[in-house]
Amino acid sequence: MYNMGCAASLFRAYQHVRGGRSKTPMRTLWQDLLYSFRTLRNSPAFALFAVLTLGLGIGANTAIFGVVNAIFLQPMPYPHSDRLAIIWETDSNRKLTHGTAPPADFIDWRSQSHSFQGMAAYQQWYFNLTGAGEPQQLPGVHVSPGFFSIVGVKPILGRGFLPDEEQYGHGNVVILSHRLWAQDFGRDPGIINTSITIDRKPYTVVGVLPAGFDFLGYNLPLDLWMPLSFAPGDIRRDNPSLIVFGRLKDGVSLAQANADVSAIAQRLSMAFPATNQGTGTNVVSMHDDLYGGTGDPLLVLLAVVGLVLLIACANVANLMLSRSASRQQEIAIRTALGARRSRLVRQLLTETTLLGLLGGALGLLIAYGAFHLMPLLLPPPGTAGFPHENWIGVNARVLEFTVLIAVVTGIIFGLAPALQFSRPDLHESLNEGARGSTTGRHSRITRDILAVIEVALSLVLLIGAGTLIRSFRAILNENIGFNPKNVLSFQVWLPSSKDPAPIQASHFFEQALQRMRSLPGVESAGAVNFLPLTGWSDVTSFDIDGRSAPSPKEEFVADYLVVDDHYFQTMQIPLLSGRRFSDSDTPNSLSVAIINQALKHRYWPNANPLGQRVRFSQSNSVPYWPAIGNQSFTIVGVVGDLKDHRFGNVKLGELYLPYMQAPSRIMRFVLRTSVPPESMAEPARQVVFSLDKDQPVTDVDTMEHLLSASVTTQALNAKLLTCFAVLALVLAGIGIYGVISCGVEQRTHEIGVRIALGAQPRDVVHLIVGRGARLTLIGILLGIGGAYALTTVLAGFLFGVKSVDIPSSVIALLILGGIALAASYIPARRATRVDPLTCLRHE
Repeated sequence: MYNMGCAASLFRAYQHVRGGRSKTPMRTLWQDLLYSFRTLRNSPAFALFAVLTLGLGIGANTAIFGVVNAIFLQPMPYPHSDRLAIIWETDSNRKLTHGTAPPADFIDWRSQSHSFQGMAAYQQWYFNLTGAGEPQQLPGVHVSPGFFSIVGVKPILGRGFLPDEEQYGHGNVVILSHRLWAQDFGRDPGIINTSITIDRKPYTVVGVLPAGFDFLGYNLPLDLWMPLSFAPGDIRRDNPSLIVFGRLKDGVSLAQANADVSAIAQRLSMAFPATNQGTGTNVVSMHDDLYGGTGDPLLVLLAVVGLVLLIACANVANLMLSRSASRQQEIAIRTALGARRSRLVRQLLTETTLLGLLGGALGLLIAYGAFHLMPLLLPPPGTAGFPHENWIGVNARVLEFTVLIAVVTGIIFGLAPALQFSRPDLHESLNEGARGSTTGRHSRITRDILAVIEVALSLVLLIGAGTLIRSFRAILNENIGFNPKNVLSFQVWLPSSKDPAPIQASHFFEQALQRMRSLPGVESAGAVNFLPLTGWSDVTSFDIDGRSAPSPKEEFVADYLVVDDHYFQTMQIPLLSGRRFSDSDTPNSLSVAIINQALKHRYWPNANPLGQRVRFSQSNSVPYWPAIGNQSFTIVGVVGDLKDHRFGNVKLGELYLPYMQAPSRIMRFVLRTSVPPESMAEPARQVVFSLDKDQPVTDVDTMEHLLSASVTTQALNAKLLTCFAVLALVLAGIGIYGVISCGVEQRTHEIGVRIALGAQPRDVVHLIVGRGARLTLIGILLGIGGAYALTTVLAGFLFGVKSVDIPSSVIALLILGGIALAASYIPARRATRVDPLTCLRHE
């Protein structure tokens, strides 16, 4: 005889079945939702666990999709951004796939092309702003006057640049960023037509840009915008220094634009063979140029979080199957009252979809929090290929994705339980004393399969995370060619207006270095124009006396750097042969150079380069770069290789010049200290101010921090995959525990009989843990194949480890096996405390 609770359940089920037959589909759906709410309210622990599990999985997917959406699906924040294109100049002689363009070529492209509404060029730069408080070095850019109209942005105050301001000597005007206007000039609307001092010269402010304007997605807050103008001697074809872009005309495709500009390049190649022979062009969309290299890592992460969501689905499905025993009578009663199977499936899927939507709402909150942490996770400002954090967030597309994945998730994890529950055995289900059924056996098999899937997917993520972590550690532990410990670096950029002659800049740096070496706590001080790990470099071509080029279409090339005579000692770069620079290497002495081992192996593999002379045939047109054209240098030393900022790759080859013979206005000071390097930042800054109170000191940082920042992307990938792997491991452990615990509950009668017949606790533990071990072993065997597939995909992101990394695999197996055994042992110990008399009396 049923108690009052069963009678109430019977009455509600009867009303629900009758209501489903007589009402409209929408009203029936509403009734199903209300019934699902009541069901979940009666099982708060189950509902809370399911929503939390699904929320974590959906939140991770939404967060990664937000980045994918910002990069691949969301247009750049400019009008008709799909019409913007970058025009690269290619050089078959240097085997470059893309590169900057010389001013003369840009002017010809702009005047002769028929595919673009407009074409502009820009050159990123740094400027010294004085007279507005403490001197500052600010990032800025020189742009041709048509820049703002092509991009589609208008100043909120003042105007853009005029065409005649492109003429040399007419361009002493500047446009301010909104950030600089607000922070340094107090949002003063009267700033227009006033004069400010930049690089010790007066510039008239003619405009202020709108807030949030981000320059071409480079995530770099450019503050000063100036017209791009050329002195008569700078309009040459041998000084590629400009990045060129344009807006395509309506109806013109990239292929047509490519053909148009390529034809111009061919005409220039024939007209100017000395400089343009072998050069071509490549027109690509601005979006593809900025983000073309980020697709694979993001798609891998999206696939990984998809696996986490599948594990979460399997976990919740397992939990629902475990509730089958408590709901068999309910389903049987509804079936007995005439409910069709399709009606039962719809009701159960409504319940799981509701859980999915609740999990989606929680996941959306988790993703919203993750979006606010994006500035901490994304690479530092200025890194191309990563969107501005302001572009990433919850918008209509992200919301649609979350709702879709929540609904699909609810259907996925609810389908197996719905099909299982909707075919009850009425006789056994309505028999209160029934101990098992075919449905129970089917449910047990389904739960076992889901547990195996969780173990397999968890192993895939664990091995992948372990491999990435070992790769990241290999990067950090690699010999990078110098000692970054206790080294402080900072940059000083001298304007040409301060010291018109380049050699005067070298005297300024020499005075600063001498004073810094006398500071307490400084062991050594040196300087270099392009510091390792910063990404700054420059390539030059040269000739070797007595030797011809490697081939008619190939030149001798190298990265070149300008250093002082203490740089190698300060950075502890080993000298392999010859000598270092000394204070006797002056403008009046023999011009000398030092090469690294990579350059020696490339051009002098079986010869001694010492005493060989190299000559630079081209002069750099950039005023802050060393002017080394038509100079000959004698090689006097060979030093060790440094590693590139791209996770440890050796550079192409480096050629060092003494800064007294090849003066540079940009130098990075490096101080090796006996005290914490950060403590020497202010004393070093005061040394520079003592020589020039208007000279900014910027980019103050330690070499150890620069080293860690150079592998931000690799660290991010390793951390994210590790977090997802840990989450998957926890879910898999809970899944194993749930399966074994449910099995123990269903086998309580059997266990009681075994104990009554004399079975020892260890026998019971062996029986139950053995089942968990078998499920884990099957999952491991399946997961090994999946892990091999994942690490094969990750091979392009690995450094210093193989895609099949045995140590990572062994550690992952031990961790997963330990978690699985612990999850099996806990219910096994509980089973040993079963009282056989109570169990048999209940049965």
